[in-house]
Amino acid sequence: MNERILVTGIGMISPAGAGAEPFWADLCAARRRFEELTPLYPGMKPGVLGALVPGTARPAGTRRASLFAESAALEAIRDAGLAPGDPSLLNALVCVGTNDGHADVLEDLVAGRRDLAGTGGFASSDIADDVARAVGASGPAFTVHNTCASANVALSCALEMLRAGVADTAVVGGCDTYSEKNIIGFSSLHAIGPVACRPFSRERRYVTPSEGAGIMVLQTGRAARGRRPYAELLTVAVNNDARHPTAPDPEGVAGCHRQALDQCGLKADDIDAIFAHGTGSRANDSIEGSIFAETYPHAAITAIKGTVGHLMGAAGAAGAVASCLALSRRLMPPTAVGADEVELDIDLVTGTARAVPRLRHVQNNAFGFGGHNAIAIFGAVTGDG
Repeated sequence: MNERILVTGIGMISPAGAGAEPFWADLCAARRRFEELTPLYPGMKPGVLGALVPGTARPAGTRRASLFAESAALEAIRDAGLAPGDPSLLNALVCVGTNDGHADVLEDLVAGRRDLAGTGGFASSDIADDVARAVGASGPAFTVHNTCASANVALSCALEMLRAGVADTAVVGGCDTYSEKNIIGFSSLHAIGPVACRPFSRERRYVTPSEGAGIMVLQTGRAARGRRPYAELLTVAVNNDARHPTAPDPEGVAGCHRQALDQCGLKADDIDAIFAHGTGSRANDSIEGSIFAETYPHAAITAIKGTVGHLMGAAGAAGAVASCLALSRRLMPPTAVGADEVELDIDLVTGTARAVPRLRHVQNNAFGFGGHNAIAIFGAVTGDG
């Protein structure tokens, strides 16, 4: 039998600021912090909305992806009752998912705004190394790139390595910073604009890009003994349908849902709540929502990108942190749309946060360009860790 893998600490930096609590407060209040982004090239339509980490929480300097990840990681280890260099962290695994990596450095170099010697470089592998250095870990450290499914893929890697006995503790999650390349790419696809993301709404039209990082401390049952975990990470299913560069494939997405349930021996009716990928795009929400309507008719669904925006490679990490808070507090935050807007016959939480006293299993979806699909399932913890 696989050893239990428990979430003992969480950390977050987002448009709500530094910290998991401000992030959770914004989610529960459906409080948006979207702002107009500066056009990046002649002809780019003005008024495009985005969500940025506020200046009061925004680390100074380049390589902001590392700085975001370090901030969230330090909060997560403190939350787990640890400190940098703690014996529990010395051989810890560090795994971080990202989409754009050190995009700010590379873009500055290409635009001639900065000299390479003063940047520290732009290798994405540095992100995991920087986090490991910040928390005092000398175990395996690596960065994964799986577009917007990256953070959940990082969770999958950490889960397998902990179960294989590579380490007893992992510091794992995802990060991404504002990227000009990303904004220009989404603009060329007409996927961003002046209207906020409205997941699963009949009126949905645009994605709202965002930035930040979410990090979790995962520990085996024996390493977590004596701590009060948020949740148990039961499984992470990962597949890649590779059918289209940008459009999701219905069968690939549905297959990932089936794989996640099969891997942890659950049925669809066992899933009480789902943090949807819910980008607010026509294609994603239609495919994902149809699966919910057909397979998970009794699950409470929420889509936090309508509140916090799309954190790209950190999107799955934001959903994972929110999933753990939902399980520990038996509460599901609302989607920032009106109940009368919901397109499909799904139980979308809207209006106010919903108490779910018997919340047992929460699913966290993350999908990305190129056919990347990754779904994590968390379970409520009963008894001692």
